[in-house]
Parts: sequence; structure tokens; C-alpha cells
Amino acid sequence: MTSYYRPGSASEAVAILAANPGAMVIAGGTDLVIDRRLGRADPRAPLVDVTGINELRGVRWDGDELHLGATATISAIESDPAVIVRTSALAEAARVLGSVQIRNMATLGGNLCTASPAAEMVPPLMVHDAVAAIRGPAGERRQAVADVVTGPRTTILASGEILTNVRLRAPALSGSCYLRQTVRWAMDLAGVGVAAWVLTDGTGREAAVQEARVALGAVAPTAVLVPGLESLLAGAPPTTERLGAVSAAASAACEPISDTRGTAEHRRHVAGVLAARALSIAHARAAGLWSGGLAPVNGRASAVTSSGERA
Repeated sequence: MTSYYRPGSASEAVAILAANPGAMVIAGGTDLVIDRRLGRADPRAPLVDVTGINELRGVRWDGDELHLGATATISAIESDPAVIVRTSALAEAARVLGSVQIRNMATLGGNLCTASPAAEMVPPLMVHDAVAAIRGPAGERRQAVADVVTGPRTTILASGEILTNVRLRAPALSGSCYLRQTVRWAMDLAGVGVAAWVLTDGTGREAAVQEARVALGAVAPTAVLVPGLESLLAGAPPTTERLGAVSAAASAACEPISDTRGTAEHRRHVAGVLAARALSIAHARAAGLWSGGLAPVNGRASAVTSSGERA
């Protein structure tokens, strides 16, 4: 029989994990339950249910800082009005994760700590420069979300540690976008997932890029940030020529494999196309030019560049 624990605090959860090596944290269980049934996880390992811990719950704003509890559900993120407007990439990634039923159960912490290369929420968190809070026997430490996942199904969490929350900022004149390509439009993992974030120096078509980040999912063992965007974009609007350079940089940053969701060559090409498109939309949102709500699913969206062309 599997031992089951339901701690009332993060400290209690850490103590239980420390006393039970091999114990597994469960929240929504949308991945773990299946993994145990399929033999990918030990079905006899003790379970530590963290859904009763208040400090791990919820979606909360404090000025321009967004606090996401580890057990915040994907549906709560998807439906938060401020998330939709201020951190659009998170809402766009959340709404394409699984089905409504799965989103009602699945949690942010589970999506991050399962460490799937195709995890929807990781690229948006990375472009928003999110920081994870991790609690363990030695106390609390903070780590950039970009460094939490170290490989497929592996993270930096040590024995006895749990993720408690993720925090990120959404300053004025910033915007973000998440686009993905899949074989099917619903109930499928991303073939390629791309998130982009832009901070501008003002509004309007001539608003210059001050900072920009693009993260790619499902094209490498972990989600990856595209390097060198500052030299390609900073100090000017994202013209068609500059977006072409972003596309090339994104394709070069990929380390894809070929599988049932696409060949490596196809993934590399799609990553470049979606990177330019997502960054264009992120800039339009930051500069006050976007009025189209959330971007259409499966990567089909366009935005106006500073030259008036469609990207």
C-alpha cells in the first residue's frame, strides 16, 4: 500500500519528504498518476499531497509583480484578467495546455517540475525572467526558472525540496506572446513552442526595443533562450529585416529531434518563423498597437511591424 501524506504547510511537506526518501510530490496529478500507471514512476513511492498548503496557492499581483503559487491551476492562470493583458504569453500558453478538465487540475509547479521539453508554461516564464522559490531542509533559495530544468524529467530540486512559488515582473511598456505549432489543434503536446517578451521605450510604431527575450520549447532537451537578441533589436523598432535576423537566430538555437510531431529540419524552420511572429506581436502589445486579444492558437497570427508590413 502506498503511503499518503497531506501536510498543512510547506515546512511540514519538506520534513515529510526528508523523512521519506523517494517520496513524490503530487498536486494536480495529471502527469504523475499516468506515469505511475505506465511504470515511468515507482507506484509504491509515498505521495505528499501539497494541495492543502495555503501558501502554495493562487495567482496574485503586487504592483507590477506577479506571484504564482506552485499549486496555482493552469485554468486560474488562463482566466486571470490581469495575466491576459499584462503577461499575455502565460495566458496563451495556459489555454492550449491539454483539455479544460486537465487545466482545472494541472498546476504551474507540476508543469515546471515534470520537466518535459515540450512543457507549455516554461518558455513564457523564461521570457518574463521568472524566479522560482524553492524550500528545503536548508531553508529557501531562489533560482531563475531558466535554470530549474536541467534535462528531460530532471530539475535542480534536491531531495526534500519543493517549489513554493514563481515570481515575475510585468513593467509598463512591456508585452509578451506565446505561439505554438502542433500536429493537432487540441489535446496535443507542442511540436514547437515559442514565447517572446519585449520592453519598449514608448508607444506607437516607432517605439524602440529596449530589451527582448525569446524562448523556445520542444526543440531541445530543455527550453532555451535565444542568445544575442540585444545586438539584433535594441535601440530600434523590429523592422522586417531585424525580425528576419531574429528568425535566423532562433533556428540556430535549436537542437531538435525528429519524431511523430515533426522532423528536426521542420522544427528548426518553424521555430524561426514563430520567433519572428511572436516577437512582432509582443512589440505591438508593448507599444500599444495590438488590439486583437489573445493570439490565435497553433501559431497562426500576425502583427504590424514599424514599417507597416504584416509579420
